[in-house]
Amino acid sequence: MYIDAHHHLWNFDPVEYDWINDSMAVLKKDFLINELEKTLRQNGFSSSIAVQARQSMAETLWLLELAEDTELIKGVVGWIDLKSETLAQQLDELANYKKLVGFRHVIQGESDPAFMQNPDFIRGLKMLADKGYRYDLLIFAHQLPAATQMLEQVPNLHVVIDHIAKPNIKSRSDFDTWQQNLAVLANNEKCYCKLSGMVTEADWINWQSSDFQPYMKTVWDLFGKNRIMFGSDWPVCLVAAQYSQVKELVLDFINNNGPHAKDLILGHNAQEFYQL
Repeated sequence: MYIDAHHHLWNFDPVEYDWINDSMAVLKKDFLINELEKTLRQNGFSSSIAVQARQSMAETLWLLELAEDTELIKGVVGWIDLKSETLAQQLDELANYKKLVGFRHVIQGESDPAFMQNPDFIRGLKMLADKGYRYDLLIFAHQLPAATQMLEQVPNLHVVIDHIAKPNIKSRSDFDTWQQNLAVLANNEKCYCKLSGMVTEADWINWQSSDFQPYMKTVWDLFGKNRIMFGSDWPVCLVAAQYSQVKELVLDFINNNGPHAKDLILGHNAQEFYQL
């Protein structure tokens, strides 16, 4: 069972999705179940993990309702206010949604460099860990040290790094720093990494397969075959590549570096991590 471990769905609204600017015009439309199913089937995937794209409980509930009506979506990574005083009550109310597998906050958008050290945020993460939920870590490369400090305070939390922590692939600046900081996080055995979101960190028009090789090799060396999973980041990837191109980038890398790991990276690891 091949699982796309990272994609989004939305009814497009320019106010709700204000991060979609004019350079991303291809994303200014609805992306819903029918198109997702067609895209996944064409690319050999039988199921997926839907991930939040805006920070609202309304979207989380919408994704969960969609997931209940289809076998395609095996899990939902939603959003919840982890700093809320009523977090425990909210989590209790969500407990009946069996496809709710984890949560994510758009930490990359937080201007406060100390956001990940906020005691209320840490308290919320501990609550997620205690309840067995997984956490998707959405950060930029420069936030890796702060993320390491955060996770040291929540040792029981199972976390997956989205989009290899978004290094600047276009300029390849700070590659060594990204590599070193990622290595520290990789020492945490509960930390996984998604080979996802890479094309959008590269030159959208002129990227080449070779641009991504040192980044994927780093992830492969640090996390090993059992803690890596594939995610398309569809439809966001469409600003730079078709779904099939994103898949081939990762598939070619696997075939060249460890073809024995294909089933793990394209499905089994996501199944294990998200407890599907």
